[in-house]
Formats: sequence, C-alpha cells, structure tokens
Amino acid sequence: MKKITLFKRILIAKTSHLGDLVISLPMAASLKQHFPDCKVLFLTHPRTLDVAVRCLDVDAAYALPDKFADLVGLLVSLQIDVFIQANTSEKLARAAKKARIPVRIGSSFRWYNWLLCSHRVAITRCHKQLNKRLLDLEYLRPLGIAGVAIEDLPALYRFSKADLSALFTHLGLAPDKRRIILHASSITAKSHQWPLAKYQALMRSFDKASYQWIITGTAQDKDYLKDLLTEDDNVDKVDTVGLLSLNELLTLMQGCDGLVASSTGPAHLAAALGINTLGLYQSDPVVFKRWAVVGRAVRLLKSTTPCLGNKSEYNCLCVQHIDLSEVCLTISAWFEESVGTPTT
Repeated sequence: MKKITLFKRILIAKTSHLGDLVISLPMAASLKQHFPDCKVLFLTHPRTLDVAVRCLDVDAAYALPDKFADLVGLLVSLQIDVFIQANTSEKLARAAKKARIPVRIGSSFRWYNWLLCSHRVAITRCHKQLNKRLLDLEYLRPLGIAGVAIEDLPALYRFSKADLSALFTHLGLAPDKRRIILHASSITAKSHQWPLAKYQALMRSFDKASYQWIITGTAQDKDYLKDLLTEDDNVDKVDTVGLLSLNELLTLMQGCDGLVASSTGPAHLAAALGINTLGLYQSDPVVFKRWAVVGRAVRLLKSTTPCLGNKSEYNCLCVQHIDLSEVCLTISAWFEESVGTPTT
C-alpha cells in the first residue's frame, strides 16, 4: 500500500462510548509527534465531547450529528485531508466518501470499506492479545506511523487543567483528606461489577478522619447505587451520582488521589489523567489484555475464578471473588501506610 505523506487536516472518528474515546486519544498525540504542523480533529459522540475538547493534542472536537446529511455537511465544511474511521461504521464510511475526503482509512474486515475507503488496515484475530490502544494506533500505518510499545502509551495522554476550587466547594470536598473516587457501576459489562457490599466494606476499612470517598455515576445508576449512598457514621462519603457533567468529572479526577472501578470509561479516563487507578477485571485473559486501563499509576486486579461471560441473565462470580484485602492493600500502597482489617 502506498504511504501517505502530504496532508494538513486529519479527522479521527470515534463515536461510541467514553472508554473507547479515551482509548483512541493516543492517536492524536502520535500524529502530533510525527507531523507537528498538522491539525488533528475528533468526531465523537455528544456525550463524550468534553473529554476530546480537554485533550491537548486535539485541535478541535465535534459532536456526531444525528442526520446523515448534517454529518456530510460537517465533514465538507472541515476541509479534511484524511479521515480515520477508528470505530467501524458504514454510516461514517459513506459520509466520508460523499464528502469527497481524499484519504479515508478503515478496517479491511468490513465489506463496505472495500467500496468506501481509500486505505484499509488489516487487524486480524492474531491481534486479540493486544491492548485496544495499540490496535487503534494501527490505523496510522497508512500515514507511515509505526506502532508504539505499551509502556510508552501513558506519555501520549495530555489534558488541560481546570480550576478546582469552585467544584470542591460545591461538592463539599475535604482539602485535608485523601480523596478517592469509587465508580461502582459498569455500563458495558453489568454482569462483572464488584459487589456494592465490598465497596462499603472498603470504605469502612480506612480512617474516616483521613479519607473521603466520592461516589460517582450517572443519574441512571442512582437506583443501583442506593445501598452505597446511604449514610454511614463510620465513613465520610460524598454522593455526586447524576450531578456531574463529564467535564466536571474530569476536573474532579484531577483533584483526587485515586479511583477504584471495574472496566468502565471513568477508569480509562482516570488512568489517562495519571492519577492512582485500581481496575477490577474479570478473569477472561482476552478481555483483560484488550481492555486493561493504561496510565502512569495503574494497578489491575484480575479474578482467578473462571469467567462465565457477559450475558445479562446472570452475574458472573469472577469479579465478585476479587479479594477485599487486596483492594485495601493496593490503596494503602498509594500512600505507603498500613491499613486496618477489612470489615464485611
């Protein structure tokens, strides 16, 4: 395949979930490293736009329009030289061709891309042991950009800072305590959530005078999280469920000491921001390797109990069997201190 060498404006389309967007952001940094004068644009879902805007390697970000004609019009107006379809979508591929974007990169394993893309990238089943960030970076090969080592990925994440004071005052956060976010709900794998009872026991294992726990989630998570949100005299907890925009959640993370979550978008975001991140993962090795969070201060705990899969009619025991003591010890190690005996 002929390599592409001349371009000024590149658009990366990643229009699915928050975690997927975060996973694709190293593409922008890699493009900037190799072609400092190019403009990198992002097309993403409206609900994830705030994160793309805060990425320092993204020159501009746009929300995916609902109507096909509006999408084509947007792409035409942006005068794009290169369109990278980082999540497979026939709608995106057709819009890019209709907008007459000269270079259109997509997966060779979607039949429509053979008709709609000018360049195709083969990511086969032999790549299943690779982290998804490395797979996304494969879409840059037609531009002459080779992949990177997984240990180099954290340096490819850069975000703008925001003033924390107003948000801290609004939420009642304690400046003199260690602040840890608990994101106890999971959108993409509801059968693989660590039990709320263990999250509650986790909070009770640490000194209330020194630790403050911030419970995050969407308004739709409120009913599921109700047991975790009840008042507890032994725990200093702050309920932010349904109260934060994505931009505010990102700012909150920048002012916290760590986050604990299963495989969720917020876990990917926290890791990318470089804060202490503890990910709780199912035992399936393919799922673990592909979707593991990546950052400067990441610890992953993977279940050793056989995984039953992601079917919604049952709750798989593998994540539930991750030991509370291991989680407590991991958090203690963030601050190099001893921890009390976990309670249940």
